[in-house]
Amino acid sequence: MTIALLFPGQGSQFVGMGKDFYDKYDQAKNVYNQLDVVLNRPLTDLIFNGTDEEIALTTNSQPAIMATSIAILRCLQHEELINLPSVSYTAGHSLGEYSALMFAESITFEDAIGMTHLRGKLMQHSEEGKMMAILGLDSKTIDEACSQINESHKSAYVASANYNSVKQTVIAGNIEGIEIARDFLPEIGAKRCMELNVSIASHTWLMTDAANEFNESLQKINFSAPRYPIIQNYTGEIETDISTIKQNLFNQLTKPVLWTKTKDKKKKTFSSPILK
Repeated sequence: MTIALLFPGQGSQFVGMGKDFYDKYDQAKNVYNQLDVVLNRPLTDLIFNGTDEEIALTTNSQPAIMATSIAILRCLQHEELINLPSVSYTAGHSLGEYSALMFAESITFEDAIGMTHLRGKLMQHSEEGKMMAILGLDSKTIDEACSQINESHKSAYVASANYNSVKQTVIAGNIEGIEIARDFLPEIGAKRCMELNVSIASHTWLMTDAANEFNESLQKINFSAPRYPIIQNYTGEIETDISTIKQNLFNQLTKPVLWTKTKDKKKKTFSSPILK
């Protein structure tokens, strides 16, 4: 039997994540110890003993989630619950794409930690914004509503950031744009509008400065061809060319995550069960 490995993105963090694996497995300890060495600071202690506010900071949460994903993966491999030859493809949601690339041996752990830390730092210092999950409206209606808000309010900006499923789309924008959308979308049929615990507008043009600065470092990183097929967020397609993979990582910061398309691609191409 073949399997697919999917890795989570920002928002999945919580204080104490990975601690049970750390306490039981040397494989997890090694990953967290390496995390602290690469960053030259005790992020592991913050992951296990910090506050919700500290771990929610993008500069902390991104390398923390990436390292925790890999730590758990190493433990599953140790227990022989994952047979590497049986993996048919991998993918990751936003930040999780770096975990997928590291698993696929396209980038080293050290580079993955360095990139996610820098990515988080630059995103954290971008223009203040908000993100909100919308339930009960199709993505086309949401896109049209965002365009209407942007056209009718000159200082407001809002756009779709994550096409997560046919039942959920996450929008992002500046504070004014999100507040207008929060009031407007229920009027046209949204069942729920849930603001996320973030202070940035990921996957929108508000990340342009961060993306450009990040790209300078990204282009200096050595990538290898992925050992496993990887479906990337920006295209929702399997990518193997190194230059294309890098370009998609750059584009991903300012463009929406095509997670629905990623899942559709999996259904059409692979029949594997999914391990998240």
